[in-house]
Amino acid sequence: MTEEGRSGEYQRRVLALGHEGLLELWTGLREGRSPPDWPAGILLEYLVLRAFQLEGAEVIWPYRVQQDGLLLEQIDGALYFDGVSCLVEFKDVTRPVDTVAIVKLKAQLLRRPRATIGALFNTGEFSQVATSLMRMMPPPDVLLWTGDEIDLALRGRRLLKGMRAKLRHAVEMGSAELNLLDRSDFR
Repeated sequence: MTEEGRSGEYQRRVLALGHEGLLELWTGLREGRSPPDWPAGILLEYLVLRAFQLEGAEVIWPYRVQQDGLLLEQIDGALYFDGVSCLVEFKDVTRPVDTVAIVKLKAQLLRRPRATIGALFNTGEFSQVATSLMRMMPPPDVLLWTGDEIDLALRGRRLLKGMRAKLRHAVEMGSAELNLLDRSDFR
């Protein structure tokens, strides 16, 4: 099967799921029991994108950007909500995510209109170097999501609320570092 065919199959399967089905997949993913026919990184992409869709966001599924026959980028997805345009990147890794994923997403944002933001969803944590880089590389246009934040938001059906809170914090404080677990209004 071609890559486009596999992508269409993943999309078809996730579109058949409601919130409870997504939570079941998420729990398995966090516990290391992903279904064998869902590659781990792919599962995270489609699961979170579908959850955003169920909350009312417009979702663009994973796609490739090609020019003159050359592959320029592989985009994990895009979200549109409340007039916000957001490229999303997903990392399903056991080690803390380092700076490479952030730099890659910031480079992708440089090719987009200035109002576009990024969000990096990670099943684990971010390295201290990665969070330090976020402070040193303004603007705060990449919103970081840890696995615990994703868990909290998925269970409460509040991914969009979390995006709004993280974006508002970035606008008001000039910092992309907002931990949703520390917010009493989010728990």
